[in-house]
Amino acid sequence: MAMKLPFQDADPAHRDFQFLEDLSTAYWYSEVLFTALELNLFEFLEQGSSQLNTLARVASCHAKELHRLLKVLERLELVHHAEGVWFNSQIARKYLVPGGHSYIGDFLLYRRYIQPKWKDLVQRISFEKRGRGLSVTPDDDYAIRTFHYVRAMDELMQQKAEEIMALLALESWEPPILDVGGGAGALSRSLIKTKEHGYVLLFELPEVIRAAKTLHPDKEAWKRFQILKGDFRTYEFQVKSRFGLIVMSNFLHAYGEEEARKLLYKALTLLEPDGLILIHDYFPDRLGQSPQKAPLYDLNMMINTFNGRCHEGSQIMRWLREAGVERVKIRDLATDSSIVLATREKADCEEKT
Repeated sequence: MAMKLPFQDADPAHRDFQFLEDLSTAYWYSEVLFTALELNLFEFLEQGSSQLNTLARVASCHAKELHRLLKVLERLELVHHAEGVWFNSQIARKYLVPGGHSYIGDFLLYRRYIQPKWKDLVQRISFEKRGRGLSVTPDDDYAIRTFHYVRAMDELMQQKAEEIMALLALESWEPPILDVGGGAGALSRSLIKTKEHGYVLLFELPEVIRAAKTLHPDKEAWKRFQILKGDFRTYEFQVKSRFGLIVMSNFLHAYGEEEARKLLYKALTLLEPDGLILIHDYFPDRLGQSPQKAPLYDLNMMINTFNGRCHEGSQIMRWLREAGVERVKIRDLATDSSIVLATREKADCEEKT
């Protein structure tokens, strides 16, 4: 059966926000294809440059960054990988290798040439003079860009919170909650409502907290919140600080491998002995409902952050077990991300992952 992109498989009778989110990132898929063509990757692979370092050399690419691109191409079924060797898929060999009878690479790249004009679609339709529909631009000051980022992530987590809450309802945990890098607190706000008592300690950068308070000006929204401003990498918590639930949602992917591991271990020092840690993220090694999204999100982090990357779920689980956490399990959401749940409390039987 031919592979379908997530939005192509949506049931018209049961479409939810994920269908729309996939539409909004459809250009991620096309840019990956255009980039591979521009770098002549399919041609070089067909010529025998099948190992990563060799392919990086002939394509004039950085090997680590190229590998992240290849992982997306693999999920898109344009290349395959086995025992350290990369090679073209059947469809890539037929249509994307120059010189082939059915080659259409130049046609596809022409689609990229006309792409910028699509940004003028509003101008072509509307009789009012207006911008390109961007609520924020790279030229806006940092505070404005931060507000739009916080608002966007808050809207996303409000959509994902219900399913995460349902999975957490199967676990034993008690407040207080430490929400590390929780933005405007959408997830922890939902979680604390499931408990009669307790509070959330929202730990965030000062500029994010300012944006969050602007986004949610009503004092009622912060009724069960305590706010702590700072950088989690350097902040020194009080010795007795302990939490029954620690939430790290879309946080670890902002950092490289070594720094992410250290930040996870730091969070574990703040966990009650029987406490639970919840990690929500995009894990490239998970297939889930949208096998392409996590590797694509990893490229998004490569492009838009200093050294961010999406860490594999198996790697997160290994870090936790190396830190002495007894029970670790991972669950794919019905959307495009996953959660890891972990506690030091021993289980009667080994968790299946």
